[in-house]
Amino acid sequence: MAEKDQLAVSYAAFILSGQGADVTSDSLNAVLSAAGLPSNATLVNAVAKALKGRNVSEFFGSVGGSAPAAAEAAQPKAESKPAAKKEEKVAPPPPPPKEEEEDMDMGDLFG
Repeated sequence: MAEKDQLAVSYAAFILSGQGADVTSDSLNAVLSAAGLPSNATLVNAVAKALKGRNVSEFFGSVGGSAPAAAEAAQPKAESKPAAKKEEKVAPPPPPPKEEEEDMDMGDLFG
């Protein structure tokens, strides 16, 4: 049951963040209540405190992401210059082949 509670609180935090709302204990409880889910006060308070002033996506990692991606987000990033954008010319797809009309022997169908 604890995993479901954690997942529910995490998704509630993503919902609030996606709407641009502050992630607080009250807002998390409101989302959970609106969804008809029970809330674990200790977990809600801990998540709200951990997310205070942080980006939810960076904290939890991207939804559907992998563990290595979350580990990379947790490590401090060294300053690096952005790579120069390479312009690639993409050739348009070739036109579809023309269909040849077949001469069909209709016999004496039309007279």
